[in-house]
Amino acid sequence: MFQYNCIPMGIPSGEKLGPYEIVGLLGAGGMGEVYRARDLRLDRNVAIKILPAALSADGDRLFRFEREARSASALNHPNIITIYELGKDGFTHYIAMELVEGKTLRELLAAGCLPMRKIIDIATQVAEGLAKAHEAGIAHRDLKPENLMITQDGFVKILDFGLAKPAPSRQAANGESTTTTHTSSGMVMGTVGYMSPEQAAGSRLDFRSDQFSFGLVLYEMVAGKRAFQRATAAETLVAILREPAEPIAAQNRDAPSPLCWAIERCLAKDPEKRYASTRDLAREFAALRAGFTEKAAKPSEIRPDNLPAQRTGFVGREKEVAGAQELISRPDVHLVTITGPGGIGKTRLAVQVAGGLLQRFPGGTYFVPLSSLNDSSLIPSAIVQAMGIREAGGQLPLEILKENLQNSQHAPILLVLDNFEHLLQAAPVVSELLAMAPHLKIVVTSRAPLHVYGEHEFAVPPLAMPAPRAANSVDTLARFPAVALFVQRAIAVKPDFELNQENASAVVEICARLDGLPLAIELAAARAKVLSP
Repeated sequence: MFQYNCIPMGIPSGEKLGPYEIVGLLGAGGMGEVYRARDLRLDRNVAIKILPAALSADGDRLFRFEREARSASALNHPNIITIYELGKDGFTHYIAMELVEGKTLRELLAAGCLPMRKIIDIATQVAEGLAKAHEAGIAHRDLKPENLMITQDGFVKILDFGLAKPAPSRQAANGESTTTTHTSSGMVMGTVGYMSPEQAAGSRLDFRSDQFSFGLVLYEMVAGKRAFQRATAAETLVAILREPAEPIAAQNRDAPSPLCWAIERCLAKDPEKRYASTRDLAREFAALRAGFTEKAAKPSEIRPDNLPAQRTGFVGREKEVAGAQELISRPDVHLVTITGPGGIGKTRLAVQVAGGLLQRFPGGTYFVPLSSLNDSSLIPSAIVQAMGIREAGGQLPLEILKENLQNSQHAPILLVLDNFEHLLQAAPVVSELLAMAPHLKIVVTSRAPLHVYGEHEFAVPPLAMPAPRAANSVDTLARFPAVALFVQRAIAVKPDFELNQENASAVVEICARLDGLPLAIELAAARAKVLSP
């Protein structure tokens, strides 16, 4: 709860402002100070937001201050703070509003991780309030934990519509400070760490910008950290514009899959890939809250997988992993084929991608090795065995597989079909399985795409290497994935191996001659014990 005291500067306790008597300061921000006060006419406690006289001469601040009152007063909803009056006393402009006793979401997050049930309840109420505002044609534009108040009895109130404005709608340095900067396309306003990409770019905004900010708040509640927090405000803006967020399921394995999906959809860089209506988002959360049980939040009990254990560390594919996970997580994508030449690391990448998405597939994640098959008709049998399905006498493996997938159609399943390139004639089987199991997704590794409807090809590039003859320090060279992989594998066979001025150029040359292919680099590094570079 806010603590308030007598004010050494500002409005002292006991002073009257119009029909209100000031009790104490609740807080202050860029748009003014907020006081606890007593409405002497109706004998009730209120909150008074004051635009200091020194700022009243600023036409832009005064306009935004009054717009906040007009925007919020046009909304009548239990999850949006109620505005009582927009007033003026002498040179002091003020807004009288509902006094909300409780804590901001920022204060709750600072106290520690929230229970999953509470996260879902808060999210549902915020979505309801946003839906109401958006239906009235109003976008908040500064949604963040500081602007969400949770009362002592669990009600959520959206505060501070200071940046709100009517928005086009198809429905009727540390990232903390509010910033305003001019760009070629417009004005950037909001809080750095909670801006949408279009907001950060100074582009035209609509209600979907709030959805992205809402997704950032949700991400922070679930993951315990901000999605795009960087060392400086500029780097944070670049991350919001260009970089994918780390998969939310990998941050908190207790998060239900529908919650992860909703967050990821809100955080789509392209507004067209977010929700067409915030009311749809609110309905999803209402359904999630209604069906949520603590048992459902324990994925380790219900998410089988047979992914092969990796005996060595994963090096240099962070961007590829994030990109592939983002692709397979899209609602409209059901088949991703990871392609590339032999030795490029397709299998290792697929396993890493699938391992980070276990939370999203409660029906299971199954790795199906196909390299030993020489008959494409054996693929259904290989899948049945990988899934641990008991084969019934006289029934074909394909029929058993179809029956099992149809019975599990409400529990998302991920299949990883590894080394498909010599079985491409069986590609129609993949299409057939996807057609009859809408909750099935498949990742295929192959040297060539399957060329079937709905396939999304993900080509794996070589590991990044330093430019030839570039003057780089040893520390800089060690950060290139190709070099880092060589060093890691060399240390495995020769523990005292280290990259230094004497051998760095030779290591770089080896990686370059091997075209950055991980398997070739690993084999070369394995000889470091007898042939030091």
